Amino acid sequence: MFKLNLPYIKKNFGQTLIALLVSLICSYNFAEIDSRLTHAQPIVDDLNKDNHNCYKNLQRTRTPRKRTIMVYIAADNDLFYFAWNNIKQLAKGANNNVNIIVFLNEPGIHKKTQIYLIEKNRAVLLNKDNKQKLDSGNPKTLIDFCTWAIQNFPADEYMLDLWNHGSGIDDRGYRTFNPSALFVLNPNNLMLDLDRTAYPFATYNTETPRGICFDETYKTYLDSQKLQYALEAICTKALGGGKLAILGMDACLMAMLEICDLSEQYADILIASQEVELGPGWRYDKILAPLEQHTLSRDDFARHIVQVYHETYSKITKDYTLSAIELAKIGPIKNNINKVAGILIECLRHQSDNAIKAVIDTCRSNIGFEEPSYIDLYSFYSNLLLHLEEFKFQDMQKKSLLPQLRVLLEEGLMTIKSATLANVSGSNLAYANGISIYFPRQKMLSSYQKTEFAQNNQWATFISYYDII
Repeated sequence: MFKLNLPYIKKNFGQTLIALLVSLICSYNFAEIDSRLTHAQPIVDDLNKDNHNCYKNLQRTRTPRKRTIMVYIAADNDLFYFAWNNIKQLAKGANNNVNIIVFLNEPGIHKKTQIYLIEKNRAVLLNKDNKQKLDSGNPKTLIDFCTWAIQNFPADEYMLDLWNHGSGIDDRGYRTFNPSALFVLNPNNLMLDLDRTAYPFATYNTETPRGICFDETYKTYLDSQKLQYALEAICTKALGGGKLAILGMDACLMAMLEICDLSEQYADILIASQEVELGPGWRYDKILAPLEQHTLSRDDFARHIVQVYHETYSKITKDYTLSAIELAKIGPIKNNINKVAGILIECLRHQSDNAIKAVIDTCRSNIGFEEPSYIDLYSFYSNLLLHLEEFKFQDMQKKSLLPQLRVLLEEGLMTIKSATLANVSGSNLAYANGISIYFPRQKMLSSYQKTEFAQNNQWATFISYYDII
């Protein structure tokens, strides 16, 4: 069992209390597995002492298996008390058809980085004598972990799961709160409701980057540029130019078109949530269960992960989302929104009495998430189609833009559906169809303009023009 960080819990009592409540609701009987989950002797004791070469001489080459799952648990933050529950779940579901390798960072400079091989009902600590605390927010740390795991645990396909806080694509500040604190218990139905009056992102410094894999010891994280750098290095260095079969993000708010854009060259499927996730995250034992008896294809495994999420959270909350997105099909969506944005800009230039901006504002309302500048792309398109007749122009000849826009929106809906391999959502988020996009009500953040998506798509130009008129 892990040790409770009492000073940390005292400081964050409210978050800790709701987190423990959620854990109890989502958990199964850990007592049985906990008695068998032990730290076995390390396979190799000789570790290189350099901070970024701790895998040197730590070798465990195996016969190739169907799948290697690399779980990068960046738990050096307020999510740490969920880490071992998830590791126990991994151990319960482990079997001989899959390699499971875990990177674990926990709070505190003296809590050293741990690398585990997960076997049935036990976690084998591979670097018992390690004296180093690696920086989980450094892309080099992620690259080294994945490169070592891929080289030593060969498989037909590889999955990387990034376990941590997530904040999507924009840059609003360092992520310091636990999303479980945003959920409140509804006494009428004993379900957990997401408090949509709380917008913790709104207090962030707009010049401080956000991303995924936040490390409180080093005050670092992987922003979109660092994440893309790491994924490129992993695919080039370890996979010989190949791709990850699945890139999972057990984190909040990452199922965005912009995240798909930076990931599409490096993975076949992205699995992520449009909304914030409750602290317990994915239910790993159930995710792994069918792999013991069946060989699931890449697509079926991705669908299964999404379905398990639905089965886990539909019982306790109406505020959940998870989707699996085929990244090879993102290109047509980007091309489509580029054209849609161009026509919307032209419509705004020739609108009468700000009528078109008002319609667009209506269409982007009530389809957002805990970060209000993220909206569901499919629902936005659907709403535009319903309100096209309300577009009013100064020059009536410009109404000829509407048939073009209608065709593009209809095509866009089809491309979004085609790219969404699987999607689930709670009834409070029935408008969540799998892919979000950045559309702020106020000024676009400067860092967004630096993303490859913004630099190569008229969507960013549309956001800017929408803001200034």
